[in-house]
Amino acid sequence: MLDLHRFWPLVILVAAILSAPPAQAAERRTDVVRVVERVSPAVVSVRTQVMVHRPVNDPFAWFFRDFSPPRQRRVETSQGSGVIIDASGLVLTNYHVISAGGEIELELVGGRRVAAEVVGTAPEHDLAVLRVAGGERLPSVAMGTSRDLMIGESVIAIGNPFGLSHTVTTGVISALGRIIRAEERTYVDFIQTDASINPGNSGGPLLNINGELVGVNTAVYGHAQGIGFAIPIDKARRIVGDLLRHGEVRRPFFGFDVQELTAELAQSFALASTDGALVSYVEGKGPADGALREGDVILALDGQRVAGRDDLRARLGDFGAGAKIELEVWRQGRTVRVTVEARVLDPVEALRLLEARLGLRVEELSAAEGRRNGLPAGTVLAKAVAPGSPAGRVGVRPGDWIRAVNSERVIGATALGKAIARSYWRGTVTLLIQRGRVWQQVPFEF
Repeated sequence: MLDLHRFWPLVILVAAILSAPPAQAAERRTDVVRVVERVSPAVVSVRTQVMVHRPVNDPFAWFFRDFSPPRQRRVETSQGSGVIIDASGLVLTNYHVISAGGEIELELVGGRRVAAEVVGTAPEHDLAVLRVAGGERLPSVAMGTSRDLMIGESVIAIGNPFGLSHTVTTGVISALGRIIRAEERTYVDFIQTDASINPGNSGGPLLNINGELVGVNTAVYGHAQGIGFAIPIDKARRIVGDLLRHGEVRRPFFGFDVQELTAELAQSFALASTDGALVSYVEGKGPADGALREGDVILALDGQRVAGRDDLRARLGDFGAGAKIELEVWRQGRTVRVTVEARVLDPVEALRLLEARLGLRVEELSAAEGRRNGLPAGTVLAKAVAPGSPAGRVGVRPGDWIRAVNSERVIGATALGKAIARSYWRGTVTLLIQRGRVWQQVPFEF
């Protein structure tokens, strides 16, 4: 017969374990939990509503509507995320979240909805700044820095993927300085993370373990599987500052360009590796004139090694006008250090660059000249094309009409200059040229 008295102490122990109270919530409140509790009120859902007109599918319906094709009216809604970066109601988000236009509505953490207006946009950087209407004080997140991010560092993403409000995902920094090509655009210097970034997360915050904003999540890369990308906050901070002060991004101009350093070129310069960027062009009387020479090899920018052409161009684009940079340069077998101060790449400077780099000088027709030639006011024509220049080699001729830059219609020389300035940091520009009834898209390295 089984003696139960021998097992009684064990029974008591098991009963005590099963009846013990659960661990206190305070003991389970990790750093991630504390960050989410503190920052979630500053994360918003961004919705846009725009009325669109689409053709009705019935092929015979237009016969009964005054012989004009019927169009169906409907409201289309897009959704993304945003983060409040100032208690006055400034919201940072992705440009593609609000690019369709229309009314913008924000949903706060408690479900309350408020209207917002656009303060400024930077399409080429996929960033936009909104302002909450009403002027009330709102919870905001502190900006950190992306300058000292470490691969393997823990990060937290908060957003509204697929409309699921305030979804939290965690991961690590997988890589830095990624270049992403999506929808005919090239985005440089992205943060890569394995925290899930899905449609609807775009515009939400990427946070470090201290709850500081280190990136703006973006879902522009549709082929991502198990990885996500974010715009570094140091770049976003500069763009936000320009949008608030000037209403547009003021692009820096350093007055030089570079090319990749191949193994053959590195050997000819007596360099042990292909790290660095070879100076291929220095504009006379430009910011770098007297500091750099064609044939210099840039090894480091502000003390950080330069991996190559794309790396250098991406980092230069993060500076603002007036910034001073220190370059470590390999010149004639020795290392020298030089300083270059950026100027604003304004429309006038951009048109000078168009002539210097592509050999294309333009002129804007006045209203009277346009009428004489049967062209609208603001028409921009090629005035001169340098023989043997990139524009000359592809067949651009004086009198050709420049209709668009990168599919953006331009009217007037100022608009052309602004579009060229936006294209400068991409490294390529595509001009839509019209000659008579012939239209042609012409791409250029820039």
